[in-house]
Amino acid sequence: MKFICTKENLVEGLSKVVPLAGRNTQLPILQNILLQLRDGVLHLTSTDLEIGIHTVVPGKIEDEGSCTVVARKFMEYIQQLPPLNPLKIELKERLMNVSTTGFNAQFPTTADDDFPLLPRATSSREITLKANKFCQGLNRTIFAAARDDTRPEIHSVYTTGEGERIYIAATDSFRLAEEVMGLEEEIESFSFLLPLTTAQEVVRLFTNQEIITLLPHDNYIAFHGDGIELSSRLIDGKYPDYRQIIPTNFTTTGTLNRQDLVRALKTLAVFLPRDSRRVQMVVQPQAGKIKLAVGGSESGAGTVDLDFTGEGETLEILFNIQYLLDGVQYIPGEECVVKFVSAVDPAMFSPVPNSTVYTYVVMPIQV
Repeated sequence: MKFICTKENLVEGLSKVVPLAGRNTQLPILQNILLQLRDGVLHLTSTDLEIGIHTVVPGKIEDEGSCTVVARKFMEYIQQLPPLNPLKIELKERLMNVSTTGFNAQFPTTADDDFPLLPRATSSREITLKANKFCQGLNRTIFAAARDDTRPEIHSVYTTGEGERIYIAATDSFRLAEEVMGLEEEIESFSFLLPLTTAQEVVRLFTNQEIITLLPHDNYIAFHGDGIELSSRLIDGKYPDYRQIIPTNFTTTGTLNRQDLVRALKTLAVFLPRDSRRVQMVVQPQAGKIKLAVGGSESGAGTVDLDFTGEGETLEILFNIQYLLDGVQYIPGEECVVKFVSAVDPAMFSPVPNSTVYTYVVMPIQV
């Protein structure tokens, strides 16, 4: 195999596939990426057996062929090369020679026989979406998914579509984030549980793409963009009926400046030790204030008063400060709508009604 390309194009292709290589430590071959010269381009593939990524690098093929090479060392070397001159990649027996003006290196390779094949997307159902909008919905919800994989169904992002809407939701039982995407035309109904790591990879790979195509199957899904493909298994399970925990009747409601709330939470977090993330929120609609307070530790104490326009009862509630911050920082717009039921029931945060429908629900700390 023999191939000539620019450093820029090769680094761009490697940056998509290399982060996945080596995540599965059980099989040594998974530390490698697969290089295939065919169809006039260099094909790059990596997998951890749960997720597979495939992309292409344009260039000039002088001789077709394939091999695998250790991913991270190969990319680290390519990144350090000067950008002005073309790179030449040539396989000689078991060594891959990489050269450019003033630089020459050899990397040991293995045959591609043992490299796992990615599933081929054969679904008759294709769902085509605006990539940045879909990735935005994932990014605003994945933080709320459970990090512990002992409950796979919530160690995932629930995605379902029907009519002119797509719902993206994640929860770890203590908080819930949901974004509703409006579509320009109706789609065929679908639903799947996307593993958390897959959702993170979709955001990483497709955010800057224009269009993303989803091809869901019974137990796996494929995502296609411009020059890149991702395939992943799906979680086999039933997602909790999360809409039951979204409150509908409230005793106290109002709005406040979202950036002011984010700044207040970040400021008060300075005083909290790792083993205590409690912040007290006192909601005073009649006074037009929300007061946040932390204290009682060796690190010190602090309070912040925020302007609040609302109505209802005065409430004192304890929250996990990180849970509040995680959700509030993703709410679009300048103003944040806050709705409370009581000191022990879930509170709901959302943007002032606009084109984006986003809901964040968080449980108070029970005393």
